[in-house]
Amino acid sequence: MSQTKITVLCENTAGGPMGLMGEHGFSALIEKDGQKTLFDTGQGMTLANNAQVLRINLAEIKMVILSHGHYDHTGGLPAVLHPSRGMEVIAHPDIFAKKYAELDTPGGKRSIFIGIKYSQDYLEGTLQARFKLIRKFAEIAPGIFFSGEVPRETDFEHPDTRLKVEHDGKITDDPLLDDISLLIETDQGPVILLGCAHAGVVNVMNHFSAKTGHKKFHALIGGTHLGFMTGPGQQLERSMDAFDDYKVDLIAVSHCTGQEAASVCYNRFKDRFAFASAGWSKTF
Repeated sequence: MSQTKITVLCENTAGGPMGLMGEHGFSALIEKDGQKTLFDTGQGMTLANNAQVLRINLAEIKMVILSHGHYDHTGGLPAVLHPSRGMEVIAHPDIFAKKYAELDTPGGKRSIFIGIKYSQDYLEGTLQARFKLIRKFAEIAPGIFFSGEVPRETDFEHPDTRLKVEHDGKITDDPLLDDISLLIETDQGPVILLGCAHAGVVNVMNHFSAKTGHKKFHALIGGTHLGFMTGPGQQLERSMDAFDDYKVDLIAVSHCTGQEAASVCYNRFKDRFAFASAGWSKTF
């Protein structure tokens, strides 16, 4: 029997122990089969501090996986890549795309850059990162599966139209094909780890079910984006119905789920629910 432990290092809110800090972002440590893998790196302000508080040595991490190319998931890369040691970083090829958010400000609508703030040359040259860019579903370590591009098939999960991308000098809606989630096989059953689930959390579950044959998931952890995706179709209710359809034992939400959606989930799932703040951990 081998144990898998998942610890949230960066999140909008912070739990115990004393000294942890919150930031708008997400990062989670996976400890499996004696190897430490980091999924996302937060915005860059709390990763090193929170790792120190939790007595996690970032220099022992062997691999980094990035869920998508937004600043609040990639900003802490230098903290984990230092000291430079040829760290493997796995992501979708669009990770370095120029990404923006179109936001309402007192001066009107503005496009704010929200992409990765480090160049590929800097990360590969100065910090010696070794990028492995993947588009398709793949087993990237024993028992850890990279979703690849997730098909958008549900009729009730809608993209966040505020999110944009620049191609050839033209800014258009970002399809966020680089939205990546992980499936981790554990002794208690398969666990899905989400960055933001921009593809739709139900699409993610359906995709992993189609690829692996799993009809039940033990746990769902991370950002669900249920508080931000808009449009008709009762997305939150239908997503929660899908959690029941897949018999999810633990729904541990973070980051972009939003407080209102998280509260609705808590009131429905009670003992099956957790607020996965910085410092939260679970062993499977």
